[in-house]
Amino acid sequence: MPCYKFRPVDNTYMTPMAAAIPRLVDHLPQLLEFVRALARQIEAGEIQDGDALGGRIRSFYTADQTAAIETVAPGWKEMAAYADGTTLHHVTQVLIALLLLPEYRQASQHLQTLLEWSVLYHDLGKRVIAGQRDALHAFRSGTMAARTLPRLGFQAGAAYPATLEPWSRLVLSASVATPDGKGSMQDNRALPEVLRGIDQLFGAGSAAALIVQAALLHQSLNVVPEWPNPGSLTEAQVPECIRPDLVPLLEGLMLADSDAWQLFEPEKRAKFRDSTLAVFAAVRQVVPGCDANSQRR
Repeated sequence: MPCYKFRPVDNTYMTPMAAAIPRLVDHLPQLLEFVRALARQIEAGEIQDGDALGGRIRSFYTADQTAAIETVAPGWKEMAAYADGTTLHHVTQVLIALLLLPEYRQASQHLQTLLEWSVLYHDLGKRVIAGQRDALHAFRSGTMAARTLPRLGFQAGAAYPATLEPWSRLVLSASVATPDGKGSMQDNRALPEVLRGIDQLFGAGSAAALIVQAALLHQSLNVVPEWPNPGSLTEAQVPECIRPDLVPLLEGLMLADSDAWQLFEPEKRAKFRDSTLAVFAAVRQVVPGCDANSQRR
């Protein structure tokens, strides 16, 4: 078994504060205005199929819009170029699905903001190659978020400049062969060390730490039986790797991620929503300090 070690230079990091965190709408107002309009039109029945939605999405992402988003999410342009914009369309649909999600609408403004950032970054490192599944993109996306968030105004610890690179190397090297031997997937044995590194980079429970964790772990649970994640955590790993304060954020992200694939298929969307909620109900049972009210925080 490989031995993963992230060696911090010291134990200092900034204590998470209750101060307001940067808002996605302040950085990308046109993107948020666009997806809000689409969410309203879908809810009102004015957009009724994927073809109509796809046309609207293609028209929105001009060179100028892509360049603007690239400044907030470096890597966006490369992600958008894969497979004629497949992931670009999906991330946009996840943002739409998020705005329609009951859990988002009922959440505090703080959690809503965390969800918006998490959706923006969750597939940023995804590489779409014909006939292959990118089972490493969550780990890749997490490192990309970690590199960018402090530049946007999120707090980072004093050790951040010295520890970012060794932590990133740790995450990006944490891979093993898939069971079929046709690719690579995340090696979850590295996660305890990876999560300790996130605490040092940003402070345990801080906004940036939670966003990075959500991106990093969004492929780590099997919430839809028809589409299992090869890097899913074992039952024993769940309480080691998912903390109580992450649960509502990760749940909202994974609900929106699932809904996005079925925006115009209500029966399938409801089925996958139920399976996702059931998985997170089980998570709350095994994560210490987690309770039934955590989804509202």
